[in-house]
Amino acid sequence: MRTANAGWRARIAACVALIFGAIGALPRPVRCAPPPSPNEADGEFRATVARFIESEMRLFPERATAAGDHRFDARLSAYSASAIRARIDHARKWKVRFSRWPGALAAADEADREWLVAQLDEELLWEEELKVYRSDPGLYLPTAAVDSLIKRDFAPAAQRMESVAARERAALINLRQGRRNLQAADTSRVTVDIVLEQMPATIAFFRNDVPAAFARVPDGEAKRDFARANAKLIDEIVAYREWLKGFRAKARGGIRLGVHAFRRMLHDDDLVDTPIDRLDALGRAELARLQDRFKRTAALLDPHRTPQEVFTSLSRNHPKPSELIAAVSAGLAQLRAFVIDHHIATIASAQEPLVHETPPFARATTFASMDTPGPLEKKALNAYFYVTLPDPSWPAQRVEQLLDFFSATAISNTSVHEVYPGHFVQFLDNRNNPDPVRSLYYSGANVEGWAFYCEQMMLDEGLHGGAPQYRLAQLQMALQRVCRYLVAIAMHTGSMTVAQAAQFFRVNAYMTPNNAMMEALRATQDPGFLRYQLGKFMILKLREDLRRKQGAAFDLQSFHDAFLAQGGLPIKLIRRAMLGADNGSLL
Repeated sequence: MRTANAGWRARIAACVALIFGAIGALPRPVRCAPPPSPNEADGEFRATVARFIESEMRLFPERATAAGDHRFDARLSAYSASAIRARIDHARKWKVRFSRWPGALAAADEADREWLVAQLDEELLWEEELKVYRSDPGLYLPTAAVDSLIKRDFAPAAQRMESVAARERAALINLRQGRRNLQAADTSRVTVDIVLEQMPATIAFFRNDVPAAFARVPDGEAKRDFARANAKLIDEIVAYREWLKGFRAKARGGIRLGVHAFRRMLHDDDLVDTPIDRLDALGRAELARLQDRFKRTAALLDPHRTPQEVFTSLSRNHPKPSELIAAVSAGLAQLRAFVIDHHIATIASAQEPLVHETPPFARATTFASMDTPGPLEKKALNAYFYVTLPDPSWPAQRVEQLLDFFSATAISNTSVHEVYPGHFVQFLDNRNNPDPVRSLYYSGANVEGWAFYCEQMMLDEGLHGGAPQYRLAQLQMALQRVCRYLVAIAMHTGSMTVAQAAQFFRVNAYMTPNNAMMEALRATQDPGFLRYQLGKFMILKLREDLRRKQGAAFDLQSFHDAFLAQGGLPIKLIRRAMLGADNGSLL
């Protein structure tokens, strides 16, 4: 953390450089301004942050839309060499600005400053070092960018339709640029396969869902312009699919991120610098602990069958595809009441999420997710709890394997994670956070760790009265998350293959072949999906450290509310805020 003295030394050094740089020129007096007072420094910092966020919104229009800033809805990020260079220069410039801050800041602003520097490092990791634009064919598809304009009514349909048409025209350029940017030596066949698997749903989205969103817009030139743009984009996506099929034969890139980049990712996203072998050892110990607890819990339900058989019998008790959305919706009121009645956490609003089917174009690598409006959104405040339904074209066996994830007991656990008191409750808190850094930029281990922590915590606090079938479902999901943690490390710093990863999930987390493969494929695209377990480790340690410090005064709801009030900061910075400067180790 920068101190007042450090800031003063930095200012002196700058003045010395100016003096010696002036040698040989006409002599003139040089004045070194004193460092600003903390209040002045904080005010200048917050003004600088506002300028930085404005530049971010302009440079990343899709992020602006997701955040609720709709000034740039008609634009897409570009992937020309000059556009990529502009993003790299942006990150470098602002990293220098925030890294060399002159003067001491209040504790909250200092935490924000450190967090912004890490976020800018992450931008540089993906754009400058890993050059993701050379290896990710999905980057050039505008599906999510268009979906964000049609799923919420933040503006009249006619206005949003014009923005969609503009983004679709920009996407034509991106798709053609993708053919030039993608490099066979950098792109893995697995990555191409995932995009190709989702292509039928992607094309159907633009053929059916996008026009349907604007069916009630009156006919006219604007609607005809949209129809032309949409038709051209569909043709271009079809052509891109055919190009990818040929490109796949040449693709020879690996799926491994590499030790250096993996360590950078952990630091930039979560400020975690723990050695990888230490992280791996923690994960293996947790896997052993959970497997033992899983076996003992299964024996409570039926001591005459294996744990796998007990869990499989529970998993077969699931709704039909046509009943799944209603079944998930029905359990939310009970969870909300439990959170309130048992003083788990403050729920900041009476708003409830809408349970919808996961958009088919996103079905390949996720079972369930929460999609919340951005903190800057003022009008369309619906939040969506997405649940993945089986593709109607799937064979019966694959449909059954997916539905096993949504057993009656597992639905409760997933709803705790996504809604009460998991992601949705955290989202409500973040909307009310006056600090834009903490509401716009968030640590993955904070957000996913919180939701995963809630799964165990709610049962520990008495949800479902200690019924062992609910504990078994929670333990199976915990096994899935610790397997994610270990697979991420093994795949991206070692040599684990997709097939080995799928087998690891099947053996250690009792997953069906379909669901295990979904997890293994996700590992190739999301090396940070260890953040669930990583964050839970850190939150549990923070809770116990605070409990020891406060003794009898410790209160669980106060802990949860204080944690959520810190917004999206990495847990390292939350520890500092809640425990003080001498706050011990993260893990």
